[in-house]
Amino acid sequence: MDFRKIAEGVADRLQKYYKTAEGWTSAKKSKNFEISYRQSEEFSGHLYKGEAIYNCPPKTVFDYVEPLPDGPRAKWDTNMKKIEILKWIETPDLRINRACTASAMLGLISPRDFVDLILVRETDECFSTNAISIEYPECPEVKDHVRGWNWSCGMICVKYPDVELDEFPEEKKYVRGWNYSCGVLVIKFPSDPNKCKLVSLIQPDIKGMLPKNVVESAIPGSMVEFFTKLEEALKKDGKISS
Repeated sequence: MDFRKIAEGVADRLQKYYKTAEGWTSAKKSKNFEISYRQSEEFSGHLYKGEAIYNCPPKTVFDYVEPLPDGPRAKWDTNMKKIEILKWIETPDLRINRACTASAMLGLISPRDFVDLILVRETDECFSTNAISIEYPECPEVKDHVRGWNWSCGMICVKYPDVELDEFPEEKKYVRGWNYSCGVLVIKFPSDPNKCKLVSLIQPDIKGMLPKNVVESAIPGSMVEFFTKLEEALKKDGKISS
């Protein structure tokens, strides 16, 4: 199986999503961020987009959102209970991650875990993580987590598909979710090296027996919380410029 080809395809797909201006519906908006959504091209749910601008160098913001076991995100993102690298496909940019999330909506949404193929990219325009869930039998489900699924997703720090493996079976304490193509992009601002735009693209299938309206009401709120906690962490650590 060509993991590099799969991951590059996810990254290209996310760039297309990011650059598509039409068809988005605003879910939440403030002076600091905007959360919007549209119908996913990959499954029956929605593709969500979150955008925020930070007075902080792009690489710093990217380091804070990159899901690594020993990175800053493991400390400030309280919704992320565990991050582990199951396997490096190619160091330093291509790996398989497992992430465990906390329960939400007063326990109505139980803890989830996701097993994702992740590609890290840097271009003249941005830093990004680009991810999609895979089947990985060596990481079994655990009892207290539902295994979710992420379609193409990620985060883009602007300087202004499904895969299956056999190594990690699901643990029964988690429901295993699924991430369709997803990612984080940090977009650079050429005129200001201490400013960047963060874009998060997610389209998770959190699995379980939850009604669709419950899931759709929870995701925008969780994205708002993510952007808010990130800003708080950057301020606390003295990374935000005045």
